[in-house]
Amino acid sequence: MSLAEGVQGRVTYKAYATGVISSNSQPVSSTDPGASGGQILRRTTCSLNLDKDNYRASEISLDRQHTDFRHGVKRVSGSLNGELSCGTYWDFVEAVCRGTEVAALADSNTEFTSVAADNTTSKFTFAGGDPVAEGYRVGFVVRFTNLSEALNNSTNFLITGFSGASNRDMAVNPAPTTMGADTTFNIVSVGKSVDVPSSGHISRKFGVEVHHTDTDVHRFFTECRVGGLNLQLPATGLATIEIPLMGRDMETASAGSSPFYTSPAAATGTGLLAAVNGLIRVGGANLGVVTGANISFNLNPSSDAVVGQNYVPEIFLGRADVTGQLTALFEDLTLVNYFKNETEVEVLLYLLASTSATSDAMTVYLPRVKFGGASVAVEGEAGQVITMPFQALKLATATLGKPATTIQFVDTAAA
Repeated sequence: MSLAEGVQGRVTYKAYATGVISSNSQPVSSTDPGASGGQILRRTTCSLNLDKDNYRASEISLDRQHTDFRHGVKRVSGSLNGELSCGTYWDFVEAVCRGTEVAALADSNTEFTSVAADNTTSKFTFAGGDPVAEGYRVGFVVRFTNLSEALNNSTNFLITGFSGASNRDMAVNPAPTTMGADTTFNIVSVGKSVDVPSSGHISRKFGVEVHHTDTDVHRFFTECRVGGLNLQLPATGLATIEIPLMGRDMETASAGSSPFYTSPAAATGTGLLAAVNGLIRVGGANLGVVTGANISFNLNPSSDAVVGQNYVPEIFLGRADVTGQLTALFEDLTLVNYFKNETEVEVLLYLLASTSATSDAMTVYLPRVKFGGASVAVEGEAGQVITMPFQALKLATATLGKPATTIQFVDTAAA
């Protein structure tokens, strides 16, 4: 008999028809989510396991030995971990936000009359319309086509801000090539976006299978809710993602009854993301001294035991608690004063898969952040590092293309 090897473990997931959990019953997995379909997931590790409360008898007997031990309520816990790539983890990003993804936008001179570009100010300027009213936001990635200046066509431009009458001045990165007003053009936002909404929060659940292909055994974890999301963005290294899950049960099978998902879609093939290829903006300015960043998005999931059944009646999700930390080479008092003066700033992270003009990209936008510290350790002979933990807060009112949310994600390869 073969022994299971880690390299032969295939992780596949699929969303249930709805996110509703019935408190006193469990769905029949062959019907919902059903064995057809599913999506194979790229990963580094998967730590999902079935846990059970347990307890032993306390009675004291003359033989001086324990007489009973019982299993109690069961639940699934653990995390999916991977190196971050576009399009791969979007379903889980949408689930943790508890919002609904927004599809790409497509406009032209019909909506905006004409567009000019200025390299010095790093802006595109429209002559008509209102790009914010059309749905464009800070953190979106846009591309133009049919412009008279070829260097501005088919290139990723990250929106960094709006200004002017009707928000017609659109600041971008990188700086465009200067050109006069062009009356024939198209503009699209690339991929999809999602943020934490102010109302109408949606609960989702997934069936996650770990199939050990070498032993033809699978463990199928049922009704899993996404409990959070953790991003690690080192200065030298690949960006990583951790997705904590909490579920209700585990089903197992082998041989002719394995795997559970019979025709899953192949894993994505997009390039891995690295912070070194992207951009970090803090307080509206590009920073070239950041040595690392991490973001923790925690929904604090909980599942309480009840009398009369050995599975939890619900998996409750709490508030969107978004925290993190920036580390940077100590340069001047700008970052220190953000903390000292309790200044609220925006943080925008732009991650690219390559240096291509149309590289797959992901953005994470925090429109309102407060730093909880600014520690500088004077040590060694190399550059000194400032460490700044932060709390992200909801922006009360949408303004100048900044959404009224705590966090917004954009993924250019989201399907």
